[in-house]
Amino acid sequence: MSQPVVSIIIPCYNSGSLLEETIKSIERIYTPELHEVIIVNDGSTDKKTVEILSQISKHKVINQENGGLANARNTGIKNSAGKYLLFLDSDNLLTEGYLKEGVNVLENDVNIDIVYGESEKFGEERGRLNVIPFNLQTLMTYNYIDACCLIRRNLFDDLGGFDEKMKVQGYEDWELWIRAASHNKKFFYMEGVIVQKYRVLNSSMIRSVNKKDRDHVFEYLEKKYPSFLNFSGVSDFYYEKFRKQTLGWTTKLFLKKYIPSLYKILIRKGKLSKYL
Repeated sequence: MSQPVVSIIIPCYNSGSLLEETIKSIERIYTPELHEVIIVNDGSTDKKTVEILSQISKHKVINQENGGLANARNTGIKNSAGKYLLFLDSDNLLTEGYLKEGVNVLENDVNIDIVYGESEKFGEERGRLNVIPFNLQTLMTYNYIDACCLIRRNLFDDLGGFDEKMKVQGYEDWELWIRAASHNKKFFYMEGVIVQKYRVLNSSMIRSVNKKDRDHVFEYLEKKYPSFLNFSGVSDFYYEKFRKQTLGWTTKLFLKKYIPSLYKILIRKGKLSKYL
């Protein structure tokens, strides 16, 4: 078999029947001659998950002891052969976006390293995730790029894999985007293209992170990228603005959230600034 164009890597830990939906979403749109599917079983103990994995024959299943999300993705990378790598969580559903338009973007521009697009929410929430065109300043404040990206293999040759030292899981993709940006890797946003259906569950990994753990993540990233990030500085800046203009900031935020039409009118008339 020649080198696959895309390796679809799915880390899996106790996903149960949700994994079946994920695999079916791939099989509806992929071409076996062009794409390979790699499922990394990260030490699942759930009986349903183990049963489903044992019945999979057409895709590569790698069983390992539980090592965490970053480790599972890195195992997938090491065992993949694709020119491009696509990461999909085991409870989400893949659409045609990447396998058609995403690959075309990378094939037509050798300078692009990471392609990302829109995610449509389903499950306990509806709508779309907040995704925007690439902006480094915004990326250094919060992560708006989901892990479900299409990435050139040689990016990992240059930068290494996902950071396995992060103690709080769920932020490994954000760290990778920051690392890529700090090494001048190029991002491309497929605006309006739905690349995955993103399942929203109250029990999801990222929602289980408490404020203390989140602070640990920010502290870790600040230490790793001291010339890039200063989250406490951002927080102090906003506090100082609020301290000096308490009533004005409270009114502005209230109008923006609850009376957006009036908020926009006041901006047009020059009564409010839409910036800081």
